[in-house]
Amino acid sequence: MADKGMWRKTLLMGAALCLLLTGCGGGGGNGSGEDGLTVLTIGTADSGGTMYTVGSALAQAITNGDSSIKVNIGASTGSAMNVRGLVEGEIDLGLVSGDVAYAAYYGEDVFPQPMESLRAVAAIYVSTSNWLAPQSVGAEYVHDLVGKRIGVGPQESTSELSARTAVTVLGLDQGGTQLVNCGLGDGARMVEQGELDAIHGFSGAPVGGLTELAQNQPCRLLKYTQEELEAILAENRSYYPVTIPAGTYTGQEEDVETFGVKCLLCVDASMPQSQVYQITQEIWAATEKLTLEHPALAEMADREFVCRDLPIPLHPGAWEFYEDQGVLE
Repeated sequence: MADKGMWRKTLLMGAALCLLLTGCGGGGGNGSGEDGLTVLTIGTADSGGTMYTVGSALAQAITNGDSSIKVNIGASTGSAMNVRGLVEGEIDLGLVSGDVAYAAYYGEDVFPQPMESLRAVAAIYVSTSNWLAPQSVGAEYVHDLVGKRIGVGPQESTSELSARTAVTVLGLDQGGTQLVNCGLGDGARMVEQGELDAIHGFSGAPVGGLTELAQNQPCRLLKYTQEELEAILAENRSYYPVTIPAGTYTGQEEDVETFGVKCLLCVDASMPQSQVYQITQEIWAATEKLTLEHPALAEMADREFVCRDLPIPLHPGAWEFYEDQGVLE
C-alpha cells in the first residue's frame, strides 16, 4: 500500500522542479497563494503510459482555461495510489481506471475498506488491454505466453490488476510463467534487451512505451480468443469489449479484439462544488483541442461518454455542470 511519505516526497520533488523551471507555486494541497492563485496537483502514472500524457494535457487545459488555477503533475504508480492520495488529501485530482474506482468505492480487491468519498468528474478515455511481444517470441495469442517472462505493470497499478485477471482466466499462472512488476517505459526497454518476453499495458491505445518498442523492433500485438474475452468480461462488471484498430502499432495489420474500461478524472467529495464545476467547465471547453492532439482521448468527443454509465457517483459540482449542459438523463 502506498504511504503518505511517498506522496509527500513526490510532491516536494515536483514542487522544487516546478519552481526551478517555471517559477510557479508549490505542489498539491489545494492551496492558494497571496495572489489568489489556487495550486492543485493531479496524480497520473509512470511516464511510459497514456495516463501520464493525458494527465499533463488535462493539467495544461485547466491551467490555460482559468488563470486562477495552476495544476501541477504528481508522479504515481497509477490508479490505486491516486485513489489513496485523493482520500488522504495528498493530491487534489487523480486519474483512476474505472475498475479500480469501483473496487475502491465499494471496498473490494486491494481496498479493505470502502472509500466512499471518491467522486468522478469525467470519463476521459478508455484503458484497453494491450499485450505486445517481439515476433521472435513466436506468440500470436496471449495464452501463448505460458512459461514466459512477462511485464505486467507497476505493483497495484491497473495494468497489473487487469493483467492478473487475464493471467488467471487464461491459466498463464501455470507452467512457470514469470510475472514481473515494471513501469511501461522500463518494461518496454527490458523487452528490447531480452530481459522480458512480452509486456502488458492497460492504458489508452496507443501506449507510449509500447509504441516505441514496436518501432524499434518487429513486434506483434497479441490476441484473445472470443471465449477468453467472454470469460474475462464475466470477471469484472467494469470491463467491456474494445477493438484496437489495425495500424495502431507499427506492424499491426489487423484489428485486435480486447477489453477495456473507462478511465476517470476523480476528486474527493470534500472539494468545493464551485471549484469542481469550474474544472469540469474548463475540460469541457478544451475537449475539441484535446481530442485533436491526443488520439487516446477520441471518446471524449461523445459528450455522453464523459458523464454517463460511470462506476462511481459524480461530484455534485460536475453533476451540476452536466445538468446545465442538458447531457444527463
